[in-house]
Amino acid sequence: MEAKDVIQLLRLQRHDLMNDLQIVHGYLSMGKTDKVKSKVNNIIDNLNQERKLMNINCPKFALWLIQVKLHHKHIQFTYDIHTENKNLLSYDGTLKEIGTTIIDYIIASKLDEITGDLQVINNNNSIDLVMTVTSQTIDYNAWKNHLAEKLKNVLIQSEELETKVRFIFSIPSAD
Repeated sequence: MEAKDVIQLLRLQRHDLMNDLQIVHGYLSMGKTDKVKSKVNNIIDNLNQERKLMNINCPKFALWLIQVKLHHKHIQFTYDIHTENKNLLSYDGTLKEIGTTIIDYIIASKLDEITGDLQVINNNNSIDLVMTVTSQTIDYNAWKNHLAEKLKNVLIQSEELETKVRFIFSIPSAD
């Protein structure tokens, strides 16, 4: 990653924080303290998730996740880390590979707008990356086949929900 990319990421972070603060300021000026409280709680929750992401020691995966937001405006992922204070460095490359495979397929599928939720969960003998994707034009079988073909060293479970698809990528423990 070059210096210009780091600066761009910092710019994006600052821009997002400024937007949130302007919303809080607007709610305060209108006397809508209930909305202020809700928005501030949302900001705190997001920052706590970011802290958890940084603390699992997966720099490649964390950087990939942050860069998705920067480079792909039509892809919106939220994330939730359920492995607090656990060092996942040995899973870092595989987590990033899963993420990159997902993004590459989204781009190749030419999906206009896609939202998703990622969860990193610590199980006894594996780390699971749970991805729930929402889009009006998801071809469930094509996604399932493509991901299984590209990610041979990862156990993949999937289910089709109404306008969502959920994948669970289980990475076996290196121990």
